[in-house]
Parts: sequence; structure tokens; C-alpha cells
Amino acid sequence: MTALRNTFEPFVRDCALALARFTRLRPPLPDRAAPAAASDPAALAQVPGVGWLVGMVACLVFALVSVLLRGNPWSPAVAAVLSTLATVMLTGALHEGALFRTADRLDAAQPGASGSALGVIASLLLIAGKLALLAALAAASEIALMSALFAAHVVSRYLPLVVAHRLAPATLEPRALGLAALWCLVPLLLMVPAGGAAFLGTALLFSVAAAFAMLHYVRRRGAPFDDGVLGAVQQVCEAGFYLGAAIAAG
Repeated sequence: MTALRNTFEPFVRDCALALARFTRLRPPLPDRAAPAAASDPAALAQVPGVGWLVGMVACLVFALVSVLLRGNPWSPAVAAVLSTLATVMLTGALHEGALFRTADRLDAAQPGASGSALGVIASLLLIAGKLALLAALAAASEIALMSALFAAHVVSRYLPLVVAHRLAPATLEPRALGLAALWCLVPLLLMVPAGGAAFLGTALLFSVAAAFAMLHYVRRRGAPFDDGVLGAVQQVCEAGFYLGAAIAAG
């Protein structure tokens, strides 16, 4: 019993730290768990678990709005907007803000940069693209939409950890990266009965491609690794997942 408790308590602590860092929630933390400990590899390994919560909130809001607006041709679009708004409120726009700041910083670091407002443009285009893709997915299949919406929030929080490991190997050990991957198994498997293996494979392929495109872009720009880069990668991977899912579902 003591051994089980000693194993379970660190897991709960790490999940609480991840929630406190990546959402507006403030779960009770042990006195010895300082906020900075959220950067520990063990806590970072639970970040995809945060995606479970965010994804379930997104699915719940999308489903509720769809039921309330059943028969309305604008239902998918309104549900996409409100579910996205719910996730932004839950996370405090952490990743959206990171995308804005990272795009601006990378642009300003280039020789001859003259304030092109890349952060604003990138943020607006990505958010508009995600909303359009969610509406398109809902129009194709509501079940497929729900499974993709849930999985996207989990997978898009795992792939930045892979990018972090490639940019700064000391940030996350391979074992922690493997543990983080376990969070993705159930959401991805749920996509198979919802839309088939091709539906799962295409969505995952596009999201992974987005992650490695961001990895190449950050390396080429010579940007330092930080939380802003991880947030930007999360946003791009989420959009890539929706794109792949929409292509397969359509």
C-alpha cells in the first residue's frame, strides 16, 4: 500500500503542476512543490494530460451548442467559435499568446525587419483556419469532429515536447517523452471507429509534419528555445491535425 501511494503521489503532483502552469486552474499543490517545478521533466510529461481536460471541455461546448442550434445552418461555425473560446478561457490564451510573441520575435530578429506585424497576421490566420476546419469537419461528420477535436488537443501538446527534445535534449529525457506519449493512445484509438484508420493516419501525419516544419523553421531562424516556441508549435500542430482530419473526412 505504501509503495502504491509513493508511486501515485508524484504522478498526482506532476499533473497538478502541469495544470497550474498551462491552464487557469489552480489545484492544491504540496508545500514542497514550487511553481518552478512545472519545468521538471516529470511535470512536462503530463502536459498531454492537460490536453485531455482542454479537449473534453472543447467537445462538451461544441456538442451543447450543436444541440441548441440543431437545424441552423450556422450551427457548426457558432459551435467552433464558442468551443474555441472556451478553451482560450480555460488556458488563458497561453498558446495563442505564445504564437503571437514568437512570430513577432522571429520576424524582428531578421536583418532588415521593419515591423511587419507577423505576430498579428499569423495569429489571425491560424485561428480563422482552425475555426473553418472545425466547421468543415462538423459538416462532414459530427462523430469524426468530436474524436478529432479531443485527439488534437492531446497530440498537439505532445508534439511540442518532441520538438523541445530535439532543440534542447536536456529539457526532456527519452523516458519522460515515452510516458507523455501514453496520454495520446486512447484519443488516437477513438478516431478509428469514428472515421477509420485513414482518418487517424492523415490527421496524425499532418500534425507531425507541422511539428517538424516548425522545428526546421526555428532552427533556420536561430531562435533560442523557450516556452514561447513550444506554444507556437502547439498551435500549428493543432491546426495541422484539423487539416488532416478534414481532408480525410471530406
